[in-house]
Amino acid sequence: MIISVRDYQIRCNSLAVPGSDTLLIDGMNGPNTRKQIAKAMSYMGVSDMKEIMNPSHIFRVHWHWTASTYAVNWDVVKHYNGVFDKYGNKHDGGAPAQQQAAYIPSRVGVSHTYRANTHAVGLSVAAMAGAKVTSWSQGTVEQGKYPMTWEGIDAMLEETADLCREYDIRPSPWTTITHAEVQTNIGIKQRGKWDIRVLPDNPRKLLGETEAGNILRKRMIEKFM
Repeated sequence: MIISVRDYQIRCNSLAVPGSDTLLIDGMNGPNTRKQIAKAMSYMGVSDMKEIMNPSHIFRVHWHWTASTYAVNWDVVKHYNGVFDKYGNKHDGGAPAQQQAAYIPSRVGVSHTYRANTHAVGLSVAAMAGAKVTSWSQGTVEQGKYPMTWEGIDAMLEETADLCREYDIRPSPWTTITHAEVQTNIGIKQRGKWDIRVLPDNPRKLLGETEAGNILRKRMIEKFM
């Protein structure tokens, strides 16, 4: 299986090796990228750059909402590796998480994030049908009849923590991310996605993409790791 330069850059950033620089995730194998890979190899005590990566080839977890009602059926789950309902129950997705290591469109794994499905597990909360941003400038949201619940979110975060332990994913803004962060954080252009940028504590406020992601990562680490 191919490991891209982008994958190596993400891994280097998430390892946070003492004295290392944070790389721009651009997929370019420049001198600084090579330098940081070498530092990661030394830090992990390996001689082959492939050995800094987990052999499972599962490197990231992406967080979504389904933009559906609270009902969980095949049309909802088929797009993700796992879906969590309003009560925190887990529903198996369209493919097991490990299939994302060798994702093949419409054949192996699921398509949860545009052009960013390989090596990435997609988890989602069943919610947010009819939700809309009422003002981008003022940062206001109308969640509709199916807002997210902390029970659903926490179940997704707990599952993510388990995946992090299983696949040696270091929680970070490059490896455990909302769909809304994908374009900015790992440099893969998306199509105006804004999940997850609103949370139950302030259901009408549109959070910044990084602000929301940081809240979720902090919550996951404090509650489940």
